[in-house]
Parts: sequence; C-alpha cells; structure tokens
Amino acid sequence: MTKASTLSIEQETDTHFLARMDTASAEERDAVFADLAERALAGDELAARTIRVLVLPACRRIADGKGEHLVAALVDAAYEEVLDWAVTEGWATR
Repeated sequence: MTKASTLSIEQETDTHFLARMDTASAEERDAVFADLAERALAGDELAARTIRVLVLPACRRIADGKGEHLVAALVDAAYEEVLDWAVTEGWATR
C-alpha cells in the first residue's frame, strides 16, 4: 500500500516539476540541469532519475510510437548528453 502511494506522489511531483520547467527561462533550466548533473556525477540517484524524467517527454516525441526500447535508448543518450554538457561548461567534473 505504501509503495503504490509513493509512486502516485512521485508521478504527481514529476508532473508538477515538468510543468515548472516548461515555464522556466533558458538560464533557469540550465541552472537546474547543471545542479542535477553535478549531483548525479557525485552519485545522487535522485538527481540522475530527475534528469531522466525531465528528458523523457522529448524522447517520447522523438521516438514517435516506435517502441519503448527506442525511448529508453534516447533517454540514456540524453542523460549522457546532459552530463557531458555540464562537464564541458564547467558546471561539474567527472
């Protein structure tokens, strides 16, 4: 029962966070991704999950119904791209 309840809360939180990111400026989004990437590279699993949640809608649009395996591959690639970007821009180190 608690597990199902937690999942529901996470999904509502994800929806709320995604909506806030949609209205954020480019600078605000960059700052959020930079912070999350820094934390993910330091081993923070919640930060890594959050990056994946944030890139998921775009990956689903790109996959355009071609299957969940493609969505998963796109999310993995986008996640790595965010980490690489953060390192290249000096926000984080590997």
